[in-house]
Amino acid sequence: MRCLAVLARRALCTGQVDMSTAKGYQLDQSPLYKLESKRKLAKLLFWDLSRLQALANRTDNYRSKKTMHANKERSLEVPKPALENVQRRIYQLLDRIEKPDYLHSGRKQRSYITNAQVHAGAVWLIKLDIKKFYAAVSSARVYRFFQDVMRCSPDVASLLAKLCTARGHLAIGSRVSQLLAFFSAKPMFDELHARALEYSIKDTYYVDDLTWSGTRATAGFLWEVKKIVHRHGFEYHRARLYAPNNPKLVTGVQIIGDRIAVPPYRDRELWDAIRTLKKPSACTTLKVAETLLSKAAAYAQVEDRFQLQVRQLRALRASMKLTASTDHIDGPQGV
Repeated sequence: MRCLAVLARRALCTGQVDMSTAKGYQLDQSPLYKLESKRKLAKLLFWDLSRLQALANRTDNYRSKKTMHANKERSLEVPKPALENVQRRIYQLLDRIEKPDYLHSGRKQRSYITNAQVHAGAVWLIKLDIKKFYAAVSSARVYRFFQDVMRCSPDVASLLAKLCTARGHLAIGSRVSQLLAFFSAKPMFDELHARALEYSIKDTYYVDDLTWSGTRATAGFLWEVKKIVHRHGFEYHRARLYAPNNPKLVTGVQIIGDRIAVPPYRDRELWDAIRTLKKPSACTTLKVAETLLSKAAAYAQVEDRFQLQVRQLRALRASMKLTASTDHIDGPQGV
């Protein structure tokens, strides 16, 4: 039995176990629900309790990393390997909990594209962002989720909150943050959804992007939304109200009447990058080609016409791989 436990732990740490195919369960069926023993928690996470507590109390569990997002530099707090393995297991347990239909982030068969598709049509549309969402979800909020919603004992809830947060809040760069941000703020999302139902308005939520559409999704409803968000202790920004016949941008996808499209500026950026990549003098790498191919493939999910760019970039990638392989073979012969 001990050997099996060790093998199970190793498989989870290396990502070889796929729990995502398992059927989801109600929240009260989760192994975390009503968990009252830290020792049982450690066993559930495949860790020794003393080592788990020591890990939770460390102050150097994260490394800082800079990345570019939407042409802006973004600071990440990335968990180091030991904590990342623990958070992966917590993520797997939380991910299997069934989620409401209005949520489009962190769910299979859902994406930023399906989030936008819901709102296709010539109707009023409102969108709003939660300001610094992860930073706004404090350790205290995470603790309350585990204690009040998951019904864990205070010491278990405290240990889980320590393992899932960095410097008093959810970390941008942790795989568990997206799910915990939603579950910790679910009372707000549920109230927003209930209000949308009252107004016969369609609503979707994608991480911190909140969207509503319908004939009554007007300035009056936007004011109702703002009051709910504020009452739950969050700040909002980038509130936008679109008239029925105007093009709308929702989670990076353009809505034009009844159809969705790739925003024109992204289309131009991709074509310009491909033309640059094709130039004989271009100083580029296979990684650049792979990045562009990923973008083109994502755009092709929105509009079929981008399959042309996908085919072109696959051909370019194959050519670059062949050139790199030839250079590798010929290199030592020329020495």
